Amino acid sequence: MKEEEISYYEKKVSENPINLDDWKAGVHNKTLKIAIIGIGRIGLPTSLMIAKAGYITFGIDIKQDYVEKINQGGGDPPIKFILDEPNLPEILKEVISNGKFSASTDFVKYISLANIIIICVPTPITSQKVPDYSKINEVIKNIGSLKELIKDKIVIIESTVSPLYVKNIGIPLLEKISGLEINKDFWIASCPERADPGNIIKNLKSIPRIVGACNENASKIVASFYKTVFDVNIIQVSNPRTANSVKLIENIFRVVNIAFSNEIAQLSRLLDIDYMEVLKGAKSKYNFLPHYPGPGVGGPCLPANPYFLITDGYLVSFTPNLVRLATEINQRQPAHITELIFEGLNKIKLPISETPIAVLGISYKPDVKDTQMSSVFPILNDLRQYGASITLYDPYFANEEEQGLKIELNYKFIKNNYPIILVHTGHNEFRSQEFMDFLKECKNLKMIIDCQNIYEKEDLPKGIYYIGVGRPLKYLE
Repeated sequence: MKEEEISYYEKKVSENPINLDDWKAGVHNKTLKIAIIGIGRIGLPTSLMIAKAGYITFGIDIKQDYVEKINQGGGDPPIKFILDEPNLPEILKEVISNGKFSASTDFVKYISLANIIIICVPTPITSQKVPDYSKINEVIKNIGSLKELIKDKIVIIESTVSPLYVKNIGIPLLEKISGLEINKDFWIASCPERADPGNIIKNLKSIPRIVGACNENASKIVASFYKTVFDVNIIQVSNPRTANSVKLIENIFRVVNIAFSNEIAQLSRLLDIDYMEVLKGAKSKYNFLPHYPGPGVGGPCLPANPYFLITDGYLVSFTPNLVRLATEINQRQPAHITELIFEGLNKIKLPISETPIAVLGISYKPDVKDTQMSSVFPILNDLRQYGASITLYDPYFANEEEQGLKIELNYKFIKNNYPIILVHTGHNEFRSQEFMDFLKECKNLKMIIDCQNIYEKEDLPKGIYYIGVGRPLKYLE
C-alpha cells in the first residue's frame, strides 16, 4: 500500500488524539451541534431529522430568499419539493418552533459553532460526462479557510462522489487550505445519502446507512451519531472510498438492468412479442429480478452515477465497458420514443409537422415534482425539430412554465382535436378511473403512446391504436 494511502486511511488509533469518550457523551446527551451545508431536496430532510432527534442543527445555504422561506416554515407558496415529501412540512414547523433548527447564509458563524459538518451539495455531471466537483470543492475550500476554527471537528460527505474523491481531492484540499492534518486536527467520513425523492423521510428512517471514515474512532462516532438520528442499521466499512462505492454500485446495478430491459423490449417489439407479458412470466421465478423499460432514466442519480465510476476507472487504466454501454443504451431511449411517435403517425397517416400532440407528464418519475435530467426534454427537442405542435400537462407543474414551455392547467384540453397522446410520466392522475373515462370522451383521439406501460389495452377506449415500450402497435377493437 502506498505511503500516502496509509497516511489518509490507516493511521493507528494511538496516533489519533480524538477523545472517544467525550464524543460518545456528546452523541448520548445530544449536546453536539450539527451544521448541514446545502439544504435542498436531500439536505433539508436530513437536517430536519437531525433536529427532530434533539440536536441543535444549522442549515446553511447560499440563497437568502430560500433560507428565509425555510425559516418561515417552507414559504407561501411552499418551496416546490417540500409538498412532495410526506410529513416534511410538519417536521419543518415542529423543529423551527422548538428552536432545534434554523437556516442561515452565515457560513462562518455556524461552521465555527458546529461539532459535525455535513456536506450535502449537488455534484452533477458536466456536458463532457465527468463529475462536476466545483460546488463541493468550493465548500471544502471555505471550510479550510477557517483554519483553527475547524480543529477537532468531523466533516461528513453525504454528496455523491467517486470512490477516489475523498482520498485524491477532498482531504488534500482541506489540508492544503487549512494547514491542518487529517486524523490529528480534524476527521473526515463519507455517509452517502441513499434516499429516493418522494420517499426521503421514509427512506431516512428505514434504509441502513453506510459509514466509511478516515480511521476507526471517527467511524464509531459517525456511526453512533447516525444511529441516534435515524435508528437504522449502520454498516461501517473500511474507508470513504468503500462507502462511496456502495452508493454508486447500488444505483449502477439498476442502470445496467434497466438498459437490459430497454434493449430486450425493443427486440421484443420487432419479434411481435409483448415484453410486459414476458416479464410477467419471468418474474415468477425466484431468481429473476424484474426491471422495466421506459423512456430513459432521469433524476439526479441514475443518469449521472455511472460516470463517477467510469471516471475513476480511467484513473487506474480500466474501462468498465458494461457500465458505459448500459449508460449509452439508456441515453438512446428517448430517441426510441420519437421513433414510436413516427410509427404511430405513419399508421394513422398524419404528418409530424403541425399535428397536435399532447404530452402528459414532465417529471422524471411518477408523483414527484422534479424534472432533473427528465427524459421528456430530449423527446420534446426531437419533436420541435420536426415542427410538431406540442401541448404539455403535468399535475405537479400545472399553469407553470418549464424550460420555456407553458404547462396546461389540466388535461381537459385533449378533448379538442388531439389525435395523439404521449404519456411520458406514470402519475397516479393518469392511471385514475376519472382519466380513463375522460379518454372515452375524446372523439378525435387516434393513438396513445405509453412510455411507462401503465395501461392494459382492455382498459383503454376502443377504436384507437396503442403503443407501449416493448409492446407492438395494437389497434384496440
